[in-house]
Amino acid sequence: MIKRIFIAGIAVALLAATPTPAPPPVPQLPNKPLHAKFTVEVNRKGQVVRVDHGTLSGDRAIDTMLLGNAMQMWIRHPDGTAVPGLYTVSYDYDPRTKDLRRVPVLLSAGGAWANKQGAATLIVAEMKREAEAAYARIKAEQQKKQAESAKNLPDINAAVRRAMHSPSPSPKP
Repeated sequence: MIKRIFIAGIAVALLAATPTPAPPPVPQLPNKPLHAKFTVEVNRKGQVVRVDHGTLSGDRAIDTMLLGNAMQMWIRHPDGTAVPGLYTVSYDYDPRTKDLRRVPVLLSAGGAWANKQGAATLIVAEMKREAEAAYARIKAEQQKKQAESAKNLPDINAAVRRAMHSPSPSPKP
């Protein structure tokens, strides 16, 4: 019984000593309304192929996020179908509600990019190629280091041959 009380006391002490996690930092959101508008090309799957051009809001951090969002965006109907074409996507930020509204509007259907892959797919494929190349480069460097360190080791085959050809001990002292 005393042992259980002691263990419970230690557990309570440890829990009391554990600091509460700090809340995540709150990003500094702009205190003025912002508006940005991009013209994007969308393929038949609804993926953005590229951002054609646009007008920025003037806030560099927000513009970077909005451009990244536009590159990764899908524009589809609620039933999952998509219309390839040229779209404008406008972003409106309201500082009072801290809400960002995104509104895509079809400018013209069709386009030479309808069968191209989406920008996000191409970016991920390029990152995968770069990671595989880096992995291959690191593996080659490790093999080179192992080969260099193996040069400094004695020849195990020669050591085994010497051990096999050494005379056996004589039964007489």
